[in-house]
Amino acid sequence: MNIELNPVTTPATDNTRAQAAGRRRFVQNLADSELFQHYHHAFHTLTGLPLGLEVIAEGAEFSEPQTSTGVAGVVETLVPVKIGKSHLAALRTGGVRLQPATADHFAPVAKALLDGDHSAAEIRGAKVHFEHVPIMDPVRYEAAIAILTSFSLQLGESAHRLLFAHATHEPEPVRNAKNFIHRHLGEQMSLEAVAAAVNVSPFHFCKLFKRSTGLTFTDFVNRARVEKAKRMLLRPAARITEIAYDVGFQSLSHFNRSFRRIADESPSEFRSRAKAAA
Repeated sequence: MNIELNPVTTPATDNTRAQAAGRRRFVQNLADSELFQHYHHAFHTLTGLPLGLEVIAEGAEFSEPQTSTGVAGVVETLVPVKIGKSHLAALRTGGVRLQPATADHFAPVAKALLDGDHSAAEIRGAKVHFEHVPIMDPVRYEAAIAILTSFSLQLGESAHRLLFAHATHEPEPVRNAKNFIHRHLGEQMSLEAVAAAVNVSPFHFCKLFKRSTGLTFTDFVNRARVEKAKRMLLRPAARITEIAYDVGFQSLSHFNRSFRRIADESPSEFRSRAKAAA
């Protein structure tokens, strides 16, 4: 699975590089998840189309599927995946034609190759590849994008839950830290205490945890608490104030701010939406 980061146009700083690395790690964890891998296989089996998950560079977000057609008539589509309040990732599919190819379609490709001093053998090889691009009825392709759009919503809603699951490729201190965090989620928790619990220095733990999860320790804990709160909000009798303290927030205002920042809605809005959906 290729995970690509779109070029950043502003000069990179240590902070922007760290943020970009965090975004890549977050999306890589999502691409490695069982949910995405299962859907990737099913989508390809059903449509014959490739499916990738890519990072969207900060500031280059979009909210609707974007379909582009290359000079050879080959179509590709990006479908955004909203994770919390941001579109950090996009599903990419395509490599397909929506109408039969003609010699006119290949002409611009051949010219570009000639201009680039490619050999006749390379141009012939490109033509063979060009002729083997699959053709799909436009209505079927539109249906495939509709399916992807629905999946993007599910993937985005599951992103943080998937992030908190144990990943086999993670360093042992990170896996142990996740276990510790979930066992003590309702308690006051410091980075130093968790680092001591997994037997690494706070400085090393901070760097290792951010590199492995794509999140700072504090952000991870807050997101874990919000995910637990979401499950508790599904119980009609549970009071929002009690939930806030039960999951480890020290004030209702902090809980509300964190919940809205992460879930893009208030706890009461989440509960109402979940009730309506049920």
